[in-house]
Amino acid sequence: MAPLSVLVTGSSGFIGTHVVRHLHAAGHRVTGLDHIPPKDPLPEGVAFHVCDIRQGELPDRTFDAVVHLAALAGVRQSMDRPMEYEITNVIGTIRLLEFCRRMGIHHFVFASSSSVYGPDTPLPAEESTPANPCSPYALTKLHGTTLAKVSCEAEKVVGHG
Repeated sequence: MAPLSVLVTGSSGFIGTHVVRHLHAAGHRVTGLDHIPPKDPLPEGVAFHVCDIRQGELPDRTFDAVVHLAALAGVRQSMDRPMEYEITNVIGTIRLLEFCRRMGIHHFVFASSSSVYGPDTPLPAEESTPANPCSPYALTKLHGTTLAKVSCEAEKVVGHG
């Protein structure tokens, strides 16, 4: 398999730093994107783009794939700041999906959360488990999953995927 160029949003977060390092170690060309710089130095050859996905300037180039990890996390915190979670997790995802459409990027990986299934669902849940979001955070993750699915289906309808 030829190396891919991959944009990883939320690349300075816990999961993001591991995804960036894994993709780089596998030989892919990686660009990290986050609103804060990484705490630890990135591997040599990994690019970094400072951007707030809610309103910042996204890279002016295309990629083979986008791995979207950027989000405000936390069920409890979302109860106190639902608008901030909606703007970051939903509007940010819409901006990235629009970026992918504009740039012709057809591979989009979205990180959801087990919280979309509700607090009483035994884990690990299966994707066929009915959603039962019980917090603004869970609702934004479900909304992001649905937006990505709809975007993918729209691309198929117009003949791009």
